Amino acid sequence: MSVKNGINGWAGTILRVNLTTGAITTEDTLPKYKPFIGGMGLGYKVIWDEVPLDADPLGPDAKAVMAVGPLTASGVPCSGRTNISFLSCWSKGYSIVDAHMGGHFAHALKYAGYDALIIEGQSETPVYLKIEDEKVSIEDATDLWGKGTFEVNATISKALGPEFDVCSIGAAGENLVPMSCLVTSFGNSGGAGVGAVLGSKKLKSIAVRGTGAVKIARPMEVRLLSNYMIKDLVGGNNNHTVPTIPQSWSEYSATSSNRWQGGPGVTWDKAQGGVVDSGEQPSGNINVAALRCNKGVFDFGKVAMKYTVKQGGCSSCPVRCYTEYEMDPLADYDLPVNVSNTCMPIIKMLEWYPPHKDENGETVPSTHDFVDEGDAKMILGGAGARAADEYGVWCNYGNLYEDFYMAYTTGVLKDVIDRLNPGEWDTIPWKLMETGDPRWMWWVYEAIATKKGVFSDIGLGTYRLYEKWGMDDPEKNIAGVSFYDFVNSKNFNIGHNGYPRHHGPENCWQTGTIYSLLYNRDCMIHHLINVVSSGSPFDAIQKPVMEHWFGEGCIDKQKAYTPINENKIKLTRWAFNGKQWHDSATLCNWMYPMTIATSKKRDYIGDLDLDAKYMSAVIGEEYTRDDMESDTERISNLLRAMTAISFKLRLGSTNLREDHDQPSDWVFDKEPDFKPFEEGTVKLDREDYKKAQTMFYELMGWDVNTGIPTRATLEKYDLADVADKLEELGLI
Repeated sequence: MSVKNGINGWAGTILRVNLTTGAITTEDTLPKYKPFIGGMGLGYKVIWDEVPLDADPLGPDAKAVMAVGPLTASGVPCSGRTNISFLSCWSKGYSIVDAHMGGHFAHALKYAGYDALIIEGQSETPVYLKIEDEKVSIEDATDLWGKGTFEVNATISKALGPEFDVCSIGAAGENLVPMSCLVTSFGNSGGAGVGAVLGSKKLKSIAVRGTGAVKIARPMEVRLLSNYMIKDLVGGNNNHTVPTIPQSWSEYSATSSNRWQGGPGVTWDKAQGGVVDSGEQPSGNINVAALRCNKGVFDFGKVAMKYTVKQGGCSSCPVRCYTEYEMDPLADYDLPVNVSNTCMPIIKMLEWYPPHKDENGETVPSTHDFVDEGDAKMILGGAGARAADEYGVWCNYGNLYEDFYMAYTTGVLKDVIDRLNPGEWDTIPWKLMETGDPRWMWWVYEAIATKKGVFSDIGLGTYRLYEKWGMDDPEKNIAGVSFYDFVNSKNFNIGHNGYPRHHGPENCWQTGTIYSLLYNRDCMIHHLINVVSSGSPFDAIQKPVMEHWFGEGCIDKQKAYTPINENKIKLTRWAFNGKQWHDSATLCNWMYPMTIATSKKRDYIGDLDLDAKYMSAVIGEEYTRDDMESDTERISNLLRAMTAISFKLRLGSTNLREDHDQPSDWVFDKEPDFKPFEEGTVKLDREDYKKAQTMFYELMGWDVNTGIPTRATLEKYDLADVADKLEELGLI
């Protein structure tokens, strides 16, 4: 444990479990992994050193690295994240990906004395891992195999005690479904196919109890920084920094609905002990931050208050970003009424209910109100979110739903099923879908998780699904389009790699498009969406604050985009590297960085040095923003190099710019009545975007023709061995 080891910040120990041999060993975290910080960086270093990048992601040579950073469990707010690194089993190139899991697991692992857990090998029978400080054992899970995540987490918690934090895979992971996740007792999940990776190892669950502590060099400094952050800087979820509902203390209210939804009259009607009114939450008051975010109202409107128990959150988080519901209408369908979720798995469920044709051939809606006007989205979303968690199905940031919607509405789904498995179509309970029955959600997720028929191919993930169903080639599907490229409001694909944009061109112009394409799953970068969707007025707050940090012209107003410039590229680099920092430190990228503040007395200017200040206080060494940039560029370049190697080994590709980083055509072809840069459109210009890519590669020190890091860049960050491998493969 950290206190015993005498190390500031890091626990100092890595736990390694080999499920083939049963060996359980430990090794030192420092000094080997210090240059990679922790979390994502530590995971990447382990994968680079130990896993062939052409290994079968579900084979015996594959590994999963669950890691946390030096700031987790130190008392730093919003530090309850766990990063899990492994090889993708579903996206183009099958390269390195990460699952990002909230909840309480990260703190439990750190308190048990570990910066990381390396899972390797494969068990012959189902097992779970029990970690209680230095006592670690591999336990039989035969009786748990085949059961849902909520039941398994509850069973293990009851058997071991409530102080154990438990996470489990569901049927999707057991059946090696690529779209699968790992789910905690509170419904927090890590996706990206980690369920299948652990399922291939027959690892059902991990239970952790830690009784130790994290040693902090300057604890009073951490306390004062935290008070300052919560009082003057932090806002609602996604660090939205002005309230939607006008409040007497606030100079501004949100110009568009944002995630600071709390305010007078916004209530938790099912709160224990009676209704809670969230009231006013002024900047400068440390005790009201947890009342600001009412994600349910943001997602579903005021009807959500009727079913809200409270706002939930991860360890060390003062913001509480996910709403916990008790949805009574679901009881009428004999479905669980307790739901807790914050993003895609609850807000996009109506995609499973596309319009259908009635007996007269008319296209009609498939949903209906339950109790109150407009409550269908919430009730069906709640049913779907609970079902997805129960079966451990991951949504690929919404692409799972959009793939179904597009395939169904274009006729591709019926055509494929009829060709590949005649008769299956008539066995699917379409009546549940057509009548807006929430039990449709449970059928869908069970079918995907248990690989029931051709329908379940949706669980392959976009890249593999499109290949199998011919959706990547207009000549191979009945719709006659490439589902990567065609202009359709349901087309989330940012490129041809099998994952969608994550706040890309529709919100963040060239910048969001560039960084959405640099990963092997959706980028999960929130640096800019936290600003442009903050609800704060553009001219009074967004523009002056961002230009304070990054210079003139670095930010565009929505639907008023401008050609690329150097300051936008600097902003792109900051956001890209910053994501690696947060997943390595490990801090919540939904909340950090503190770009804009809630405080008028600060002119709403945040504090981009705050992360480094925390690092200095925790580890007891001077750590600056420049140190952050250097350390995270090391991780960014390792990510890029591993992607290049994977593409070469698996696809024969030698050019990431052409084969990995190219946007889908709809980015440039949408809204044909507009020209790029006209006010009113978010479409981009092809030539301008090519220029932007070149400028970004130059700034990163990558070859402008291939998008691969140069030897000079890699050696700058002590990655000479990586450069040697790239040279061996003819990539540099």
